[in-house]
This record gives sequence, C-alpha cells and structure tokens, in this order.
Amino acid sequence: MKILLYILFLIISFGSYSQESEKKEIFTFRSRDNGKIGYMNKNNEIVIKPQYDTGTYFENKEYATVSIKNGNTDKFAVIDLKGNYIIPFEEGYDLISLNTEIENWILVVKNGKWGYINYKKEILIPLEYDNLGHFYDNLAFAQKDGKYGFIDSNNKTIIDFEFDWTINFGRVQPDGLRYVKVEKESKIGYINNKGELVVPYLYDYADNFFQGVAVVKKGKKYGCVNTKGEIIVPFEFEYISNYEKFIKARKEFMSENEYYYNRQGEFIGIETMKKK
Repeated sequence: MKILLYILFLIISFGSYSQESEKKEIFTFRSRDNGKIGYMNKNNEIVIKPQYDTGTYFENKEYATVSIKNGNTDKFAVIDLKGNYIIPFEEGYDLISLNTEIENWILVVKNGKWGYINYKKEILIPLEYDNLGHFYDNLAFAQKDGKYGFIDSNNKTIIDFEFDWTINFGRVQPDGLRYVKVEKESKIGYINNKGELVVPYLYDYADNFFQGVAVVKKGKKYGCVNTKGEIIVPFEFEYISNYEKFIKARKEFMSENEYYYNRQGEFIGIETMKKK
C-alpha cells in the first residue's frame, strides 16, 4: 500500500510539475487583425492578448520584455506570465534588457542614459552612462563624456575611461585571462581584464580572441596575433579562418590554395581545394 501511495504521489507531483512547465511555455505571435504581438501556449490558446509592437520570449523564465510605439520612439515594459506589469510603460524606459549575467539585474535606458535596476525598480547602477554593457566576471564596459572604460557592479571604475570605443570582454583564454578590443584614434588594440594593453593600437580591424589567437587586419591584409601581441601569422592574406583546430588562410579570397598554421603560428603546409 505504501508503495502504491508513493507511486501515486510521484504521478501527481510529476503531473503538477508538467502543468506548471506547460503554463510557462508560451510564445509570441503576431495578430492578423491588428498586427500586434501577443502570447499563446502550445495549444494555440491566447494567454496574453496581442497589444505590443515587440515582445521577447519567456523561455520558461518568469518575465518578458515588451514594447509599444510612443510617437517616433519605443517604450518598454516587463510583464509576467499572466500579462501583469512588473515594470510598466509609465516608468518611461527607452530600452529594457533582462538577459544579464547577474540574476535579477535589469539593464535599462531612459532619456538616453544607461544604468541597472532590479525587479523592485530599485536603482543598482545610476542612469548616468551614454552606453553600458553586460557584466562578465564583474566587469562591464561603460561610456561617459565620449570615452569608454570598465566598471564593476558597485559602480567603481576598474579600467579608466580612456578609449574611443570598446565592447564586452570575451571568453577566458588558455592563459586564464579575458581580452577585449579597444580603439584609439581609429586604430585597434587589445587589453586584458587587468587593464593591461597587451596588443598595441596598430590594426584597422580585429576579431575576438579564440584559443589564444585573434585575426587582425593591417592595411588591406590579414594576419594573426597571440595574447602577448606577437604576430604569429604574417600579414599576407585576404582571408583567415581562426575558429577550428588549425588556422587556415588564403592569399586571395577566392584562391584554391589554403595555408595551414597551428595555433602557435607554425606553418604546416598548403592544401589545394578541389573545385566543385
């Protein structure tokens, strides 16, 4: 009897869990009648009526971001699974991003200024920046007075505002550090997450680092550098692929000959690609 009761309990519990999961599986749709975005479940039942110009997926999370046109601008709000407003349009946000690295932190823009709030609408990072990124390893890029730097989640400047442009730090590299492209006077270099300039401002184009190597462009030719700033593939190529076990390069973009290098920059050989 106890075993039967236990099995019955499991069935009921699983059923409740499944129903709860199903409730969260709702998706956006665009109404043919008014052209607006709403939400429906997988049975095509309308859960939240179409009334928005844009809407993000819940993706089994509790909240979604929606927007409506307000004159020539968009205004954003946050809703729950029932369509209740967690952050209403009346708050006046020009942009809201829930996809942040720190749980319950929301990236917002109001009157052209960027900052962070939480779901209680408390200000976590003052809306004082001209641009602001997501936090990775407790660092986010920020722009103020025309210059970029990096702050931490306490709004402390960690890397000074000295760059003309930058983005978020990339993935951890084999040496345990993260790297990011930075620009000064229209030339690109790289810093690490200690704030050290490791690749000088020499390049006209630069990719993110992958397994300790980055593709960079100088003039009209591409080459590769490592995280020490050393050139490991010469600037002789119109095309380089860096996202595999080997580095592959072609001297002319449509060339049949591919030059192979290992990830240390040692030349391996040339392979002629067969025409299809």
